[in-house]
Amino acid sequence: MKHRRAFTALAVAEAVLVVLAVFLGIWWFGFSYPAFDAAAVRAERIPGLSSGISPQGLCALPEEAGSPYSFAMSGYIADKPSRVYLIPKDPVAGDIKQVERYVTFTENGEDIKTHFGGVTCSDSYMYIASGKKIVRIALEKVLGANNGARVEIDDSFTTGFNNAYCYLFGGMLYVGEFYRPGNYETSASHHMQVGAKTNHAVVYCYALDETREGGIADMVPAKVLSVCDEVQGIAVTEEHVYLSCSYGLPDSRLLVYPNPLSGDADGTFDADGHDVPLYTFEDGAGKEHKLPCMSEEICVKDGKLYILFESMSMKYRYVVHSRISRLCALPLSSL
Repeated sequence: MKHRRAFTALAVAEAVLVVLAVFLGIWWFGFSYPAFDAAAVRAERIPGLSSGISPQGLCALPEEAGSPYSFAMSGYIADKPSRVYLIPKDPVAGDIKQVERYVTFTENGEDIKTHFGGVTCSDSYMYIASGKKIVRIALEKVLGANNGARVEIDDSFTTGFNNAYCYLFGGMLYVGEFYRPGNYETSASHHMQVGAKTNHAVVYCYALDETREGGIADMVPAKVLSVCDEVQGIAVTEEHVYLSCSYGLPDSRLLVYPNPLSGDADGTFDADGHDVPLYTFEDGAGKEHKLPCMSEEICVKDGKLYILFESMSMKYRYVVHSRISRLCALPLSSL
């Protein structure tokens, strides 16, 4: 009887190990992205990973004569001020950890430690999604600061929701929120039925006026765009709106829609008591591309869509099946 029990226990243990091995094998090796791998170019190295940064925001820097930097990247580190890294154009310099250059920011002399969800730049200013604020800093102060310097912001404005990402295009500043049921809720007034699905998040589109406080013409957005859940980043061109969608270990999604913002509005949205033109994406009009997990903010530069991934951050190093240490560039023509 003892031998039979021992044999049964051993058989059960072996079966459990086989099932576990199969599961882990599928989990680790079963993910493939043939379309992405065929089109994507591994570009500049993501900085700050060895320091514990969690990459979040990405923007192309304006082309200035003699500037050695091509992109800015925002991110956060637990219990420390959030950072913005400057990513060099020179790929050799970018691979030397000692040249990684970052700055932190202060408001009234106090370190800003809020989650830096997104970053974007005009020719003159840098804008950072910082909690419920968009903070603004003269770009020359950021580019001229020493490595590790604390830079005082110029001003800020409040959107009224948690800002997950931001993007500048065509004289508009796009600021959006992230929704996921349970842990990243949004206002019920932002939930709306669009075709066959319910959207739970919005993007506020502010008219830019950098002569005014905060860099915007009015605290009331000029337009509002309804977007789907789990949006981590937006990029806008005349023809298209691109959405980077992800959360945790499942595959990311890149959604590509015809840009509706130059056409007629689909209705109005109550933004703090003001009726603002509301825009939505036509149901079924978008394309969806599968990406590796943890895509974050995106930006367009030189006919390519650049994607930042968080998967190489230290806190995910033991669980992520596809870790990406560089910006990935997809030709817009492939999307």
